[in-house]
Amino acid sequence: TNICNSLSGEGMYYPIGGPRALSHALATVIEQNGGRVVTQVPIASLVFEEESSPDQSRKTRDGDEIPPRCIGVKFADDRQVSIDPSKWKTHAPVVISMHGFVTTFIRLLPEDVRVKYKVPRGLPALSEQRPVFKIMFALDGSAADLELTGADFYRLPGAALAQDEIDPLTGHVKPGEIGWLDDTSGEDMEIKVDDVNQDTTENPQESSVSRGKREKGVLTGTKKKSRDKFETGASWIHISFPSAKDPSFQSRHGHVSTCVVTIEADDDFVTFFDTKPKLYAIQKGKENSADLQRLVERVRKDLFENYPQLQGKIVHSQLLGPLHRGLSHNPERFAAKGVRPESPYPGLFVGGSDLTVESFNGSMVGGWLAANAVTGYNWVDYLFLQKNVTTDIVRYLDPPDVPDEEDLAVPYQVPKESDSKDE
Repeated sequence: TNICNSLSGEGMYYPIGGPRALSHALATVIEQNGGRVVTQVPIASLVFEEESSPDQSRKTRDGDEIPPRCIGVKFADDRQVSIDPSKWKTHAPVVISMHGFVTTFIRLLPEDVRVKYKVPRGLPALSEQRPVFKIMFALDGSAADLELTGADFYRLPGAALAQDEIDPLTGHVKPGEIGWLDDTSGEDMEIKVDDVNQDTTENPQESSVSRGKREKGVLTGTKKKSRDKFETGASWIHISFPSAKDPSFQSRHGHVSTCVVTIEADDDFVTFFDTKPKLYAIQKGKENSADLQRLVERVRKDLFENYPQLQGKIVHSQLLGPLHRGLSHNPERFAAKGVRPESPYPGLFVGGSDLTVESFNGSMVGGWLAANAVTGYNWVDYLFLQKNVTTDIVRYLDPPDVPDEEDLAVPYQVPKESDSKDE
């Protein structure tokens, strides 16, 4: 469906009221059914059952110990939400992490549990994407006043550069591969992909970094390379105008517009570690640094170069980040057998865009896949039996009472022709 929409000349769907409307509608359904929604509280770690003695530990047919069950989460403020599995004979509650594989199994999994029971198969061979900054601008004027559209602007340096070969004598061009910026040949890439799922006894963080070895104050796991900095007019950037996509925005907020600029974080704010998997660590204490202010100014300059009509229209700006993004979308990531909703730990499932592609729609589909995994459905059910959580809802629940008018999460009135002419 997402691919068909992207190929359609009409563009893709956008919720009236923005993504926040979906969040409010989902929260309402959860609370109406006895659930609770907690926001703005970071998760510190996952909570697992206390392990039994070695003599009483559960083992598989191959003699391997079964990992402990995930029973809840612990917040950064030391509050804990957990369940007692012994009170549930069947269908005990589970934990679904939408944070992605790196954050779930490297940052949230307790170290003693990770060292003993490892991480999903193939994860140590993968890489984390570079974190991003999001700079949000409030603009004076409506989308019509500022000549803004719902189309996003992307600059993808090197994304479609072909490694063509030119004959120096004849000038004949031999087309090469598109998108490969390293020296890895096709044969080497096949070998690299085949090695992704090789089982290893090495813990993913059992490198010089996790063991704390240092050489002259520098972590030996840090990969030495040229510093990555944002360059105006050259670096990767994504510019979006959410207010121009939402037809109800002006009626709710008046003649203002919003702009969100996404860029990759500089090496001044994140540090790359050549571990297993490859990680980025966010540097602390840079919230009000001069480097951050200079970065925002370079982004503002880039925004004006692409949208000159916005000069003098910015009334407020706010920066968020750096924010982790999940796994890199390289061939190894799609070959890893452990990148799936089910995890080696009972009661723990993974959703989000790491299962699909990096996008808002991809995250929703990843959540749908996780919900199906919890119920026990697999690809055979999807493709051949037409069984999934969606068809279950349609089949077993009573149809909702459809009101006379559309049930919108955010009130919306179609503007009158006279109003549009006056504008």
